[in-house]
Amino acid sequence: MRIHVGRPELVPELVRYFESQCDCVVQQVGDLEVEVALLGSYRHDRHDAAVERLMAAYWTQANAGPAQARSANGNGKEGGPNGKHNRNGRTSQRPDSA
Repeated sequence: MRIHVGRPELVPELVRYFESQCDCVVQQVGDLEVEVALLGSYRHDRHDAAVERLMAAYWTQANAGPAQARSANGNGKEGGPNGKHNRNGRTSQRPDSA
């Protein structure tokens, strides 16, 4: 899964974070992008959701908020497991249909 980072100075920090996870392989693929793969058997959507959870944990830990990075799935389509990213890079949540 590719993750687009809004600020180039955050890329090395994000790479270090994913390298510290025991089941992650990460590679910088551009000035503002990293590619993250989780080791193990995942359906594509579950893999992306797990990476999204790791990203949320990173932003919580860094207290930077989710606006700094956005993810794109392998097809190049942006979006998280519960919504789509708006142009500010934030995930807009769908309301529960209860």
